[in-house]
Amino acid sequence: TGTGYLSSAISMSKELTKKVLVSEGVPMPKGISLKKGHKIEYVPYPCVVKPCSGGSSVGTSMVANEEEYAAALELAFKFEDHVLVERFIKGRELTVGVMGGKAMPVIEIIPKTGWYDYKNKYQAGLTEEICPAPISEKDTDRVQRLAERVSAALMVDVYCRADFLMDNASGEIYCLEANTLPGMTPTSLIPQMGREEGLDFGEVCEKIIKLSMEKYE
Repeated sequence: TGTGYLSSAISMSKELTKKVLVSEGVPMPKGISLKKGHKIEYVPYPCVVKPCSGGSSVGTSMVANEEEYAAALELAFKFEDHVLVERFIKGRELTVGVMGGKAMPVIEIIPKTGWYDYKNKYQAGLTEEICPAPISEKDTDRVQRLAERVSAALMVDVYCRADFLMDNASGEIYCLEANTLPGMTPTSLIPQMGREEGLDFGEVCEKIIKLSMEKYE
């Protein structure tokens, strides 16, 4: 089930994702890609350093100064030879599923401490997930329409989940990335969105199967 290899391959690379989405007018944090052995003269602190094709925030660091930046690069390059350095955006973390081209309810993700790193993602009780997100109807619509644009631009034909930050200062919504194979346990984010739409876990799975089979009819 799920989308095809092309959209999955593009989405697996944060650099390729950014090239596609920015060209389609989707706001994303400013940044550059960096290969091992290359250096940049100017680093916009605070920033985020992350492996280009990693997942679950593994190898990702929040950086405030030159010393932290050097350590962040060393960590990220342990996982691959290609990393992204992006402007840090202080804001609310939002995520939206898109199924069959239509956005699902928005979830706000609120870590109890720190940021949404590997530990906060997978250790029970460390993060609050609120569905629907307690944001205005206007902001809900904005992020849902952006999620649909992300899905369409990446040629996703069944379902995906797009992750966003809403800047506390400006209210601007930035896309971080898209996941073409998001978690699908009963407590995962897509099933939570499904419950808000009145679908239980089995019905969410059946909908994914139905959309996937339509490609072959």
